[in-house]
Amino acid sequence: MAIPLQVLQHAKPLKQLPLVGPLFTPPVNVTAVLKVAVRAATDPVVPPGIVDVYGILRYSQQQRAT
Repeated sequence: MAIPLQVLQHAKPLKQLPLVGPLFTPPVNVTAVLKVAVRAATDPVVPPGIVDVYGILRYSQQQRAT
């Protein structure tokens, strides 16, 4: 039985469970990672530091501040 990918986006609390937590990390499109990497390098709105999966999903969906 397959789990719909939309369910994984709302499973953030389950990620904190030992051993099974990483199974609930949602997949991230490589294009989204690229967008966020470029935006982090050029947009001062993105704070410095590590961006986790949920940050990548959030920043890739937001419009860039001009």
